[in-house]
Amino acid sequence: MPQLVSSKNLLFSNQPLVVGVINTRQLLEEFAKTADPHKSCDLLELRLDTLNLAPEELRPLAARLPLPLLLTARHPEEGGDHHLSADQRREMLHSCLDLATLIDIELRSAIDMQDLIRDAQTRGVGVIGSFHDFPSPPADEVLQGSIDFALQFKFDAVKIATTLQSPADLARLIQLLPNATRRPLCLMGMGGLGPLSRLTLGRCGSLLNYGFLGAPNAPGQLSAPRLREWLNEI
Repeated sequence: MPQLVSSKNLLFSNQPLVVGVINTRQLLEEFAKTADPHKSCDLLELRLDTLNLAPEELRPLAARLPLPLLLTARHPEEGGDHHLSADQRREMLHSCLDLATLIDIELRSAIDMQDLIRDAQTRGVGVIGSFHDFPSPPADEVLQGSIDFALQFKFDAVKIATTLQSPADLARLIQLLPNATRRPLCLMGMGGLGPLSRLTLGRCGSLLNYGFLGAPNAPGQLSAPRLREWLNEI
């Protein structure tokens, strides 16, 4: 099945990849029926917290998706829906782990999810350690500390998404990209500079670049098809 593409093949791509976000049942059903979604994105993120479907409803649809899958059950303090506990999020991810190429776990959840991280990596599923800061751009030491923490817990890649208030904030994210030699980095800005940041960072070395498929689910997103088209052109 396409979603079982090796995580190493994705995480060591020499081209920026576009992630299309599926966060509604309607979108999930639509893409489960789509013959050729490859013009839209390179892989699909299933937001399990937002979908909030029982495994018996989710699995048959997820198994029919024609692209590699990134599974996410977001922490409620980093944009997750339904105020799910760590146990609930862990069970959501585990229930579909055999269908995943990658999973996303917040750095703040690393201790709670250690068993899941080990299980995923044993199965060849790559684990992204993510950090989201919506109110304001964090200090440089926080950004660098997030990368160092991800290395400590042996995450396979690091995702940082933060609100940008000025071009200088975007420049600070660009300056992190030399760290991609230690782990692949997925960096993106939110807010008014969000669209520009996703193009700039994608072309400067950010590996996974997120776009919406239905409606935006984060401030500053571009649609996945447009993002993919523009990244291929510049």
